[in-house]
Amino acid sequence: MSDHADDLHDQDDPGYRGPAEVAVGDRTVGVDVEISGRFDPLLGRHVWRGRIRKLAEALGGDPSPAPGTTVTITVPGASEPATARISEIDLWGSHMVDGISRPPYPLPTDANGVHSSADANGVDPT
Repeated sequence: MSDHADDLHDQDDPGYRGPAEVAVGDRTVGVDVEISGRFDPLLGRHVWRGRIRKLAEALGGDPSPAPGTTVTITVPGASEPATARISEIDLWGSHMVDGISRPPYPLPTDANGVHSSADANGVDPT
């Protein structure tokens, strides 16, 4: 087993778990999400990934969104929504997403109040 058993979960990034509004096309539904991320030094930005639970049920009679579908996620108290792309549907019917924009939750900050994914000039590359 490697020293990086779970590189997606950064100890400095608590992520978000809880209710969210997810927009698929012109429909917006309330669902539960689980999102976490980390700063990727090779990409020079914060990357995130998550799970949307019971999205197909919340959409009702509409077909379940397929991998490749773009969704918008808004969590309570977020300054702005985030954009993600559905990457797969797991065995339990949850939709796995990969973040395209900055995450829908606040990024961790250092002791100076600068986002941990910001560069030395305080510029957030995400």
